[in-house]
Amino acid sequence: MKIVITDHRFPSIDQETRAIYAIGWNLVVGQAATEDELVALCRDADGVLAGRARINNKVISEMERCRIIVRYGIGVETIDVAAAWARGIMVANVPDYCIDEVSDHALALLLLMSRQLLAAMALGGKQPWSIAKMPPVHRLRGQVCGLFGFGRIGSLLARKVLQLGMRVIVYDPYLQEKRAADCGVESCSFDELLEFSDFISLHAPLNSETYHRFDETSFLKMKAAASIINTARGELIDQAALLAALDSGKIAGAALDVLDSTAAAASVINHPKIILTPHSAWLSEEARATLQASAVAQVIAGLKGEKPYGLISPA
Repeated sequence: MKIVITDHRFPSIDQETRAIYAIGWNLVVGQAATEDELVALCRDADGVLAGRARINNKVISEMERCRIIVRYGIGVETIDVAAAWARGIMVANVPDYCIDEVSDHALALLLLMSRQLLAAMALGGKQPWSIAKMPPVHRLRGQVCGLFGFGRIGSLLARKVLQLGMRVIVYDPYLQEKRAADCGVESCSFDELLEFSDFISLHAPLNSETYHRFDETSFLKMKAAASIINTARGELIDQAALLAALDSGKIAGAALDVLDSTAAAASVINHPKIILTPHSAWLSEEARATLQASAVAQVIAGLKGEKPYGLISPA
């Protein structure tokens, strides 16, 4: 069997190497950046491990014997899942490797904005200290945390902010009322999410339903004192609309761990109302080790005729 890693950003791929060589299979590691490079790399692969590479219909159509593609991550928008299944190729992800990390990161960003910590740290470096120069700070207890999406990460964040005394409302068209009640959250419409939330945290996948869901119209419906947090996918937010809303005072702030790849990043960097982190919400040494181990284990399982635990339905 030949396993291909299309691209990666890991310090080491020792885990994958050991696992694959231990059963006598071959591993080929690439850093493919173009469609042609992907075609050449994956043509005779039995299994594929993909990072950020776009495994589109063209790449899939050139695969001669591939039986499984596993994404290093949770989102699979970079893989044409329907095209893969049409050719009998399984697609899987690693759905549980960084649930704690991303929910912690979203909570940290919420607290950073709520407590005006950037402003406080800037003033802390000046003598004498002057609390009078601090922006308004409001008690977190009793404020509303709105969640856009209620999967593993969103539901874990809900548990954490509920402990802080926040009210949690959720927009997720797939959330059942019983589960919402069991989790202590309130299901709401998208307009209600915008109208009542003091903080909105995004935890939805990127697809045709969610692309640029937060646009000019959405920001007009939010509270002027509200802030938005995105640790999911950059394209959930129309970046130009976000900048316009911040500059005009329609909303108070944004904390972003991801950016819209279709928009320029220069206008976001160093914006006074945006806190920016470098897509690091998932990151911990433990999460990275789990991601790599789980991904390669699923490739091996699929090629042995077993069902990968992160199998993605063609629907």
